[in-house]
Amino acid sequence: MLFYGPPGTGKTLFAKKLAMESGMEYAVMVGSDIAPLGPMAVSEINLLFDWAEKQSSGIVLFIDEADAFLRSRKGGDISEYMRHTINSFLYRTGTPSEKVVLVLATNNPEQLDDAIHDRIDEIVGFKLPTLNERRIMLFHYLVKYCQPPSSFKDKAGFIWKYPKSLIFGKKLISNEGVTKEIIDEIAEKTEGFSGREITKMVIAWQDAAFTLPDACLTPDLMFKIL
Repeated sequence: MLFYGPPGTGKTLFAKKLAMESGMEYAVMVGSDIAPLGPMAVSEINLLFDWAEKQSSGIVLFIDEADAFLRSRKGGDISEYMRHTINSFLYRTGTPSEKVVLVLATNNPEQLDDAIHDRIDEIVGFKLPTLNERRIMLFHYLVKYCQPPSSFKDKAGFIWKYPKSLIFGKKLISNEGVTKEIIDEIAEKTEGFSGREITKMVIAWQDAAFTLPDACLTPDLMFKIL
């Protein structure tokens, strides 16, 4: 499979979820890790596939930044070691496998070698979130990071997750004046943000609120961070 799209749009998360829902194991490697291996790269690729094929439940093997490793061999800027490694990779992926689901992720699919495109069975594009998707993400992460537990069950879960809060009095963030209209406005202003950037912004809201004496998140603080 080939996953392509801008950074932070959920390619890695989707691959993990795919493995979880399929009942398979999950492993990840990064394409940029291959070049530094030099003459050992071919052996390491073969060892990787030998290991993957031994997984009894099957495995989703996720290769991030695939274009850093499997880029086109037509240019003259690729070393002989990398050519041999790509050839070895093509040899190991030449026939369908019942044990290994290979997922390649890239921001630049056009840079992949033509022979790699020939190996792809499914292509999934990941775009930046729409207005409504940004709104949903903002609500989701606000609840996750910036809303104190209210029910007994939630409070017990918080104490279980942060047992030291009983000793050190870990502050719980409250919020004041954070309405649906505020979230809608922020969703409008975050056009072009990736899902990861939205998550980091909400975590920055949490961090900023923690520094205040009353640990309260307000619209003014949210817009300042934005």
